[in-house]
Amino acid sequence: MKRLALITFVTLALAGCREEVSTETEKVLRPVRTMEVAETSALHDRFFVGVARAAKQATLSFGVPGTVRTFDIRIGETVKKGHHVAVLDTAPFEAEVARLEAELESGEATLANARAQTERQRVLVKKEVAAEAKLDSFLSQEGSAIAAVKAVQAALDKANLDLSYATLTAPYDGIIVATYVENFEEVAGQTPIVRIVDAERIEMVIDVPERFISILPQIEDISVRFSALGDITLAAEITEVGTEASNTTGTFPVTVQMDQPEGAPVLPGMTGRARGIPKPGAIPSVGIYVPAQAVFMPEGSNAPHVWVVDQGSMTVTERSVTLGGAGSLGIAVEDGLDEGEIIVVAGANSLRSGQDVTFLKGGGN
Repeated sequence: MKRLALITFVTLALAGCREEVSTETEKVLRPVRTMEVAETSALHDRFFVGVARAAKQATLSFGVPGTVRTFDIRIGETVKKGHHVAVLDTAPFEAEVARLEAELESGEATLANARAQTERQRVLVKKEVAAEAKLDSFLSQEGSAIAAVKAVQAALDKANLDLSYATLTAPYDGIIVATYVENFEEVAGQTPIVRIVDAERIEMVIDVPERFISILPQIEDISVRFSALGDITLAAEITEVGTEASNTTGTFPVTVQMDQPEGAPVLPGMTGRARGIPKPGAIPSVGIYVPAQAVFMPEGSNAPHVWVVDQGSMTVTERSVTLGGAGSLGIAVEDGLDEGEIIVVAGANSLRSGQDVTFLKGGGN
């Protein structure tokens, strides 16, 4: 009797263990990485590479030769419009201005005297006291004095202009990106002194394939990222579209401009990537694409399948799909999937139909 009771107890205990193990097994959820099915546009995940350059830049030089006397600007320094970037020794120019001013004063005195003499002679001729020929002589002297004053005035104007050319000023708010001379150096006119770039705006030229040129007006937002600036994203706008394609690449140059970010300026030569987001519904979709690893062949079947997640029961079901071509966007699915459905994109070969799953943290849904 005791033996029978012991056997019965062991049997019930084992059965309970099996039931407990079975219950625990049913509660095990398989983490899966997933994606939501959606039709993809022609610009999906596409970016265009370009090199930054200043929206405005200028190489500044003196308009006259001379000796550099004031030049303490440094590369990377920010200057305001009108700031004195460099100054030549102005003494020779000031001396020339002073000399010509004195010469002009003398010439004007000579002209005033000639006019007075001419006027007196005109009165005498009118009274028939002096000959007409003598008046002609005084008129000739007056004309010569007028010509001399005009010549000195023109020379004085040029001397004042040369004096102004001896001071180099910033044409706009900008950043000095290059310097070419040193203090006390003798320079010829038009010798490059500094290069300045616009401190407010930067631009980038990207090469856009012909098939995308017609949809540029439908682009709603453009964002640009530069690897040198980390995660900073800049809003940009299209300012120019080239009208002639490159002979080598067949692409069109498109210029985008953006404001300089605060604290970390974009410098000419930095490489960036631009992406465009079209207006909703403005660009036709090119179809549904899925990653290659989402497709599998069930045992005993030659038809491609994907795992579809039922979000109500959180189980997976295999479904046959018709595939198209493969490309940079993935594998095209011509039939078998609808927008909004959730499919498994990793680990497809280790699942079974009806298996309970959960969304993997950090990937997919």
